[in-house]
Amino acid sequence: MTLKQILLAAALTAFAFSSPASAHDLWSTAEKPEAGQPLTAVIGYGHNFPEWENIPDDEIGLFKPVRVIGPEGDLTMKPGKTNYQAVSTEALAKGTYLVIADVQPVFWTKTPKGWSQKPRNEEPQATACGLYIENAKGLVNVGGDTATAVISKPVGLPLEIIPLANPAAVKPGQRLQMKVLFQGRPLAGAKVEARSAGFAKEALAGAQAFSDTTDHEGLVNFVPLADGDWIVTVRNVRPFPETEKCDTEDFGTSLFFTIPK
Repeated sequence: MTLKQILLAAALTAFAFSSPASAHDLWSTAEKPEAGQPLTAVIGYGHNFPEWENIPDDEIGLFKPVRVIGPEGDLTMKPGKTNYQAVSTEALAKGTYLVIADVQPVFWTKTPKGWSQKPRNEEPQATACGLYIENAKGLVNVGGDTATAVISKPVGLPLEIIPLANPAAVKPGQRLQMKVLFQGRPLAGAKVEARSAGFAKEALAGAQAFSDTTDHEGLVNFVPLADGDWIVTVRNVRPFPETEKCDTEDFGTSLFFTIPK
């Protein structure tokens, strides 16, 4: 790697860690799902994983409608009681479901007055700019199901994590292999990080319970050391193609699941 490449990588990393988008966690799951009952999907967005909170008014418009995929296909969803909820119109059958939260691509540009959602060329005093593309997937097992048909296939997100086994069949200390795809292809050398709900509450900000990189096939072996809720995250940052408009494209994704006792 040349000195220029090293400096660019350092600049991209420093900007990513200081931007509003990367400062928030984004995850998706369901609230106490039960067979025979509607599914209440929830979007987690904020600094307090795994606690849910209202999405800020100036950002809620960026979120696309929640999508839920089940054994029989997509569920029909309607708004819930809060702005981070969506409820299915039909009752759940036994099976494994995938809850998808997707955010419209948004510019975050740093200026002396704060952060703007305009590109660099529309902010004369801009000091840094990133285009953020964020999404999340949550695995929901209903009725003790451990099938993989729904969760083991890509759903077409720009960056996504695919578990090659159902986490509901994995216990603490066992291996759970995952594949990371970027634009439909395996992403080699991607940093994969994870933390459990209990770890997130007790650890220092930014600390992780697991960290590793994908191999040349985009694969990584995750080993959960505790039961409970987990969030796995991956970011992929690259230079923005139009340098006068913005500095970087920052793709982020997460996978939420529960490891049983």
